[in-house]
Amino acid sequence: MNRDEWQQRARELAQRGEALPQSKLTDDDVLAIRAAQKERDTQRQRIATELSNAALAHRFGVHVRTVEKVLQRDSWSHLLRKESPHA
Repeated sequence: MNRDEWQQRARELAQRGEALPQSKLTDDDVLAIRAAQKERDTQRQRIATELSNAALAHRFGVHVRTVEKVLQRDSWSHLLRKESPHA
């Protein structure tokens, strides 16, 4: 292979990923990271649709500010931490 051909194919022929001696990740690590990102995005969507303050307010039939006050313990502060019967 001559120099011109090498320069044209340099990206194709370059070592990548696990083939690099300084690499700390394996192919499986990278796939696990990407799978975790998908799981995280799924959980974020669930939180936004089911567990957000707005979703909780809708679920319990109250205003969003009421939920915020409960969470900040501005109201219902007399209740100690207990498991919710609705959980």
